[in-house]
Amino acid sequence: RAVTVDVEAGYRLISLNISGGDRLLIADSLKGTNETFIENQKRLVLFTFLADLVAIALSYLVIRRNNRKLQADSLARMQSFLADASHELRTPLTVIKGYSEMLAKGQISAESDRQRAFDRVNSEIVRMENLIHDLLLLAELGETTSPIREEVDLSELLFSHSRDFQTLHPQRTVTIEIEDQISCLGSIDHLRRLIQNILNNVSRHTPVDAPARIKLSRNGKKSIILIEDGGSGLPETSYRDGIELLNRFDSSRSRETGGSGLGLSIIAAIVHEHGGTLAMRKSTLGGLAVEVIL
Repeated sequence: RAVTVDVEAGYRLISLNISGGDRLLIADSLKGTNETFIENQKRLVLFTFLADLVAIALSYLVIRRNNRKLQADSLARMQSFLADASHELRTPLTVIKGYSEMLAKGQISAESDRQRAFDRVNSEIVRMENLIHDLLLLAELGETTSPIREEVDLSELLFSHSRDFQTLHPQRTVTIEIEDQISCLGSIDHLRRLIQNILNNVSRHTPVDAPARIKLSRNGKKSIILIEDGGSGLPETSYRDGIELLNRFDSSRSRETGGSGLGLSIIAAIVHEHGGTLAMRKSTLGGLAVEVIL
């Protein structure tokens, strides 16, 4: 068999039997082979280096492009959000200013009219307070500091709110399907606000006798909250998964019902804070189904 002799210039040796009992020794220098191997190694290293440079450059361009798109989308959502919030603040301020000027100038003389004006101003002040409270909550949810995490009994929390909703809306048929002993880590105050906002949307935007279903179930390590109503629902383009922050159900609804219009933004922010997902789809009851997976 062939052997390698490690001398100053390496050789590959093999011996062969020939006639007469003699042996033929064949020696082949490894110098050329070693030089070729070293040259191939250099070429491989150079090729790998160039390939890495190309991959890094392409990755940088792709990431930069995606970051620009994300920044543009985030800026557009923020501008839309600020425009909505500014409009919601401007409306009550305009009403308060108008009635205050009329009262100060004595343009409203009848006692009944003055009382209605005072009631209108008070209602707009309450509306502004609710809006500012919602804005502060969104700012709190957007902070980078981690909120206090505790074991929250979702079954008990959702059941208590469901019974309250059922009691306050006796004309509705409210179906409650809540599994026992389902919990998650999170902020009980924020989760309470999450449930309140979803149920408030049902009470505000559906007929008083529209049915509702409140369901809590478990799927492996995931807790699924599903709240459905039998109202008119939303436009088809509004039903989607992965609801983003700073979105709203309908920009006109807050003006019709006196809400801040930031309910969905708060819902999405709380779900995002807890690492969950939020989806809206057509309900089997005919209206809207809001699904929260934690």
